This record gives sequence, C-alpha cells and structure tokens, in this order.
Amino acid sequence: MDKSTLIMKNIKNISPVIFSIITLVAFGIIGLLPIDTILIKMSLSDFQSEYIGLTLKMTLILIISYRIIKVLKIEHIIGLSSKYGWKFKYLNIIPVYLIILGVLSIISKDLTQIHIENLLLLLFACLTVGFAEEFLFRGVLQSVFLKKYLDHKNGVLISILSPAIVFGLFHLINLTNNDDVFAVLIQVIFATFIGFFFGVLVLKTNKIIPVAITHGLINFFFSIAFLPSIKVTEETGASITSILIFLPLFIIGLVVLKKIKKEDVMKKLNESFN
Repeated sequence: MDKSTLIMKNIKNISPVIFSIITLVAFGIIGLLPIDTILIKMSLSDFQSEYIGLTLKMTLILIISYRIIKVLKIEHIIGLSSKYGWKFKYLNIIPVYLIILGVLSIISKDLTQIHIENLLLLLFACLTVGFAEEFLFRGVLQSVFLKKYLDHKNGVLISILSPAIVFGLFHLINLTNNDDVFAVLIQVIFATFIGFFFGVLVLKTNKIIPVAITHGLINFFFSIAFLPSIKVTEETGASITSILIFLPLFIIGLVVLKKIKKEDVMKKLNESFN
C-alpha cells in the first residue's frame, strides 16, 4: 500500500470537523494558485485566463476527490454505484427554476456578439466546478459526517447540513478578489442553502452525477452575463434577493429530508468505508 493510499484510508478515523478544516485550507490553497496570471502572459484574454485557470484548479480538486472516494470505497453512499438505481428523478427538476432565472437575467441583452469559444469555455468550466464541488462536499465530506453522526439524534440532518455550511464557507475565498465583504457573506448563506438541498438530493435519489450537472448548469446560466461581450449592470439589493431566490431550496430540502429513511442510509453506509 503506497503512502498516499494509507493517508487517505486514515481519513475515516479523523474528526469530520478537523477534516473539513484541512479540506478548506488545502483546496483554498489550490484555489489561490496564480494559474490565471501565468496564462495571461501567454497572450490569452483576461476572461480566457480566468476560466481556463478555474478549470485546471477544479479538475485537480475533482481528481483528488475522486481518488479519496475510490480509496474509501464510498461509491454506494454517494450514488456512484450501479447497485442503487436513480430514484425520485422528479426532484432533480426542482432547481431548474434557477436555470430559468439565469436565462431571464440575460434575455434582454445583446447576445449576438458572444464568441462561441468563450461560451463553450464558460460551460466547460462551470461543469467542472459542479463536478469538483459535488464530489468533494456531497461526496467525500458528507460521507465522512454520515459515518460519524448517523447514529446520533438528527444524525442525517447534521451530516447533510454540516458539509453544506463548509461548502458555504468555502466561498469566503472570493474575498481574495472581491472587496464587497457583505456580498461575499450573502454568497456564503445562499451557497449553504443550495448545498443543503443538493446533499438531500444525493441521499434521496441515490445519484450524485445529475446533481453535479445541475450544479454546473446553474453556475453557467448565471455566469453568461459576465462574458466579455455582455455589459453587466449592477442592481441594488441583488445580494439580498439572492438569499430569497435560494431559500425555497433549503425549505424543500428540509421537507424531503423527513422522507429519507435512516435505515436505507445506514444500509448504504455499511457497504462503504470497507
């Protein structure tokens, strides 16, 4: 057994809180790597440098997360196993309203000047973010919390909400390029809301990939307005509005959570971490 495999196997014995802190620090460092600065020197535009850099960073996070998933053998609990079918598929339709809102936010803008290569780069980058963040937070972290707290009172709630909060806090990294502290804190809150809903969705539907795709598409449609050829106009109160937009997902998540059978989660958990 190589050293990296031994280290990752020991993850299951680490406190989920400590592991979350280590994860935030480690992947925060990856997020701060100056890849885009290097790419700008290669005659790429600021937009291309930013999103190619983002894609490379998130690909690295995805690879590491997938490696941990395979070593810990937690495919069953996170929905990467073919043993459990995709159930309650209609629940994956609920976040589509966010995609519709994203489309409506740019429908009045002049889209004729969009460069197709930038649009495809944005789509690929957003999907990479969706897969990386879901495999890390709903895949690895949620599984670690479930292993620790499932037997506790409200164990399922604790195990889903805790990684969602960590996911929200992960967005504090945006303070490195955004001086609006209030806006970033608002982002932490609504990211926690949607992270909680996605966590519930993974357990209830038995599949993480549809959630990762949905996550990426939501990011994509809300990011089209930031393409170089589209002028963005700031709207007063947009940050507060974001909380109201994502709050229904948190509420729906709480409702669906009550329908998750603890024994079903325990069965899949017992088949993991072997």
